Amino acid sequence: MTNDILYSFRRCPYAIRVRWALLICEIKVEIREIDLKNKPLDFLKKSTTKTVPILIKKNNEVIEESLEIILWALSESKKENLKLIFFPDNKKEEIFKIINENDNEFKYHLDRFKYATRYQNSNEEYHFTKTIKFLKRWNELLLENKYFFGDNPTIADWSIWPFVRQFKIACESQKRTNYLEPSIKNWLDSFENNRKFKSLMYKYELWGPNSKKNFFPSS
Repeated sequence: MTNDILYSFRRCPYAIRVRWALLICEIKVEIREIDLKNKPLDFLKKSTTKTVPILIKKNNEVIEESLEIILWALSESKKENLKLIFFPDNKKEEIFKIINENDNEFKYHLDRFKYATRYQNSNEEYHFTKTIKFLKRWNELLLENKYFFGDNPTIADWSIWPFVRQFKIACESQKRTNYLEPSIKNWLDSFENNRKFKSLMYKYELWGPNSKKNFFPSS
C-alpha cells in the first residue's frame, strides 16, 4: 500500500471534517467514495461501524472515529507546530467538551429536524428549537473572537462547522430565514468561502474493486 486509504462520502459531515483536516495538514490519501445505500463488500469487511469515514493506514491499521483520524492527521503532518496551533494544550478540555456537545447533542436534534420523517413521532419544530439553543450558545463564543477559542481555528471549529452547514442546508430547503445569528454565520462563511472548499467538496466517482485509484486532494 503506497498511500493511506480514506473511505468517504462527500456530503457526510463527519467525512467532511476529516477531509478538511487532511487538507490543512497537507496529507494525501487514496480516497474511496462510497454509496452508503450500497456499501461495497471490501468496506464492510474493514469497518466495524459500517459507516464513514474510516482510514486504512499503510500498515493496515484501521481508524474508524473521525476525531481520531483528525488527531492522526495532526501527528502525521510534516508542517511544523500544527498541534500547538490547532490543538493547544491549554484548550484541550474545552475543545473535547464542545466537540462532544456537537456529536452527541446537537447532532441528535439536527437529525430529527432535518430528517423528521425518518423518526417516529419526531416533532420537527421541537428539534429545530433545540438546535437553535446550541447555535445561540456557540454564537456567544464568536462575539469577540473569529473562532471558538480565539483568532485561530482549532479542531473544534473543524469538527463542528460541517454540522452547522448541514443545518443551514436544511433551513434553506424549508425556506426558513434568520436561522443563524451574524457571528456564527460569518464563522461558517469563513470555511465555505475558503479557497480550499472547492477541493474539499470535489465530486469523485463511486469506488469499486476495479476502479482506478483516486487521490485526495485531487491535485
